[in-house]
Amino acid sequence: MQKWTIWAAAAILAAGLCACGANPTEPAETPSNSGVSAQAVHALGLTAQQRMEDYEALWATLRDSYPCWGILEREGVDVDAIYQEYKELVSDSDSDVDFYSAIYSALWRLGANGHLWIVEPDTYASYVENLAAYQDADRGRWAEVLKSEKTASGYQKLDNLLRLLGGDEDGGTPVADTPDTVTSMILPGNIGYLKINSFSGNMETDGAAIADFYAQCANCDDLIFDLTTNSGGSEDYWEQLIVAPNIEKTLSASHTALVRMSENNTPYLENVFSASELYTIAQLPDLPKLDAADRALATHYVTIDHTVVPAVRRSPFRGRIWVLVSDAVYSASESFSIFCKDTGFATLVGTQTSGDGIGIDPIFLQLPNSGILVQFTALFGLNVDGSSNEETGTTPDIVSADGENPLVTALRAINAQKGIEP
Repeated sequence: MQKWTIWAAAAILAAGLCACGANPTEPAETPSNSGVSAQAVHALGLTAQQRMEDYEALWATLRDSYPCWGILEREGVDVDAIYQEYKELVSDSDSDVDFYSAIYSALWRLGANGHLWIVEPDTYASYVENLAAYQDADRGRWAEVLKSEKTASGYQKLDNLLRLLGGDEDGGTPVADTPDTVTSMILPGNIGYLKINSFSGNMETDGAAIADFYAQCANCDDLIFDLTTNSGGSEDYWEQLIVAPNIEKTLSASHTALVRMSENNTPYLENVFSASELYTIAQLPDLPKLDAADRALATHYVTIDHTVVPAVRRSPFRGRIWVLVSDAVYSASESFSIFCKDTGFATLVGTQTSGDGIGIDPIFLQLPNSGILVQFTALFGLNVDGSSNEETGTTPDIVSADGENPLVTALRAINAQKGIEP
């Protein structure tokens, strides 16, 4: 099976309603047509019937294709109430602004399990750009949807709507500056420390900086990778820049993921997996912590493999490796955490991670009239015991006490291995 990476843009949930001053971490208040220009109200060019068709298509496809309904049930989310509330908003308003707000807010209320989110204009542009960067990869179904005339036209209109609501005058939503991806230092006690804020940094630039730091750590006994603020990016980043330079033999890890071969999902899944790699759910062995509701949603299961071979140019560092994690760790940084624990590449230190590290790039659900995309993972990744990785994440090898910084926990463990009293 061809290895895919989780696009960095998937971690940037740049909410379009931020243009109205709403905090993307809270549900946006429904805009009123009062004070909204007539151009914005009908910027998507939809009729009342088309808005309702799109709203119903969203829910019908999610109910048939989204793999995380069991999690929502266990979390006590009142799905039917959310559906009905925003259906009434769409029905009662002759406004594309209210329609967009209804979609946005309904998805927020459902939660972001499994990368569920609306694809904003900035994110759409990033996805299209990434397609060009990975032109040699087979992304047929993704490319087909992203490059279609319906999608391009829909996002031109959506970008215009958000601009009319007060976004950047050139279109799009302003995105806050982010700190440098990599921070490094040599700590007392001959310990290398490398903090990586995201796996979405420029691999060439970051790779050069990281390689230089490995040279500085040649005589260090321990090397700490701090991922406590890292919510994902590209799996290629950690495979090529962290693991490959620091191993002498090939390391592999394998996990199971449930899938549903629905009308929406099947073209994506068949783009990634061969028929022989799609096992019917009846073939799945009993797993002690696999919830019956999660299994019932699946039609098939697949195996996700991560194999990393040693880099041609080996890092000069030869000591112990530690990886700091927290509940911010998700997606590609979660897949690295799983890899560390499964292969013994590094000792995980910190608190429980947030999961969804077993999968492929998020797939799309396209609303039929507006062309707007909603993304979610097609794979429901399972931990070794069958529990949901999205739901439970990964438990570190060394768990930090309540309120303790994972770095402090790691330094204590390092000193203990050196026989140094606390």
